[in-house]
Amino acid sequence: MRVYVGQTRSRRLIGELAALGFGECFTRSESIWPPRRHPWFLDNGAFGDWKHGRAFDAAAFESSLISASAHPQPADFVVAPDRVAGGLESLEFSLRSLDTYAPTFPALRWYLVLQDGMTPADVAPALPRFSGVFVGGTLEWKIQTGAQWVEFGAVHNRPVHIGRVGTAKRVRWARRIGASSIDSALPLWSADKLRTFVAALECRQMELL
Repeated sequence: MRVYVGQTRSRRLIGELAALGFGECFTRSESIWPPRRHPWFLDNGAFGDWKHGRAFDAAAFESSLISASAHPQPADFVVAPDRVAGGLESLEFSLRSLDTYAPTFPALRWYLVLQDGMTPADVAPALPRFSGVFVGGTLEWKIQTGAQWVEFGAVHNRPVHIGRVGTAKRVRWARRIGASSIDSALPLWSADKLRTFVAALECRQMELL
């Protein structure tokens, strides 16, 4: 299971994360360019816009796409624009966004964000246009449906990334269900949280939910 964490300015921590093999979650133009660790992926920044009560910043996202497409180390994937807690409206928005950006940036690998209310039957027709899926949505919905989405990805030969997996319990859960990758900012908060995160990844005993 591949792991990505957010950005840090600490050279010591950058080195430690690199030694652990942790990639970088780069969030649109709000982050420090270029990414300081590899592998990396580009988040669209929709969650931050939603959290601050503002509309999705399409101009900032396109600027990040230009930078990402020119970077010598290609992003593992780009998170297609979505609408937090938007359900099928988010799916439609992602498809429209792909119509806008994919022709201009054909080399980028796009992941579709799954939001509360989406089902495999809803997503399957759109899946040929995406390289993978990103399990977003509320924590409750994510935990309830995560295993189903991992199975869905296996059937359709698509990797399944799960966002915001920071606690030890969630890390063990994500590994147990077979997620392809996860991300979290929690390990950056303190040395203790990083140690706990690493220990959960290394633990061989699976924890039942």
